[in-house]
Amino acid sequence: MTALPNYYEQLEVSRSADNETLRRAFCRLSKTLHPDTTSLPPETASEKFQALKKAYEFLSDPALRKSYDESLDLEISIKSSSSSKLMETRFKGQRKKEEVRRPLSGGELFSLLLLGLVLCISLLVAGGISLVQGRELQVRPSWLIVDWIVVKASPQQDGRSPTSFFGYPTE
Repeated sequence: MTALPNYYEQLEVSRSADNETLRRAFCRLSKTLHPDTTSLPPETASEKFQALKKAYEFLSDPALRKSYDESLDLEISIKSSSSSKLMETRFKGQRKKEEVRRPLSGGELFSLLLLGLVLCISLLVAGGISLVQGRELQVRPSWLIVDWIVVKASPQQDGRSPTSFFGYPTE
């Protein structure tokens, strides 16, 4: 198993660098390592640029940076490759959990308002048509109607009263 990459070394900054320093270092290095602006072979340049982007993403997010610093300290003190793999998988899942939902834009809110308005108007039109045609607004489905068949019989010979189809006594 491999050790965690040192993102600080990739960005050529110290561990105490602030976000502005990280951004400047990323911009400076991305100009030199971007596949369109470098003299390196395209595959190599692409790999190095992707690694640079990953390093900047980790270090620019405060929560990920704190976790990364803790795992880097742990790796330095213990030198355990199994714990570094565990930390690396923890980072991948943590990024997805912390994403924040953005508020709805004006256009999205307007479209939701129109959708609700169309729904209300269609319900009113359907109710108006059913009233004009003289139909009931709430109809019981035919498959739900249960016919209570009462068996008209004379009292049984043992003295019990006659029962309905479902076994309940009739009146």
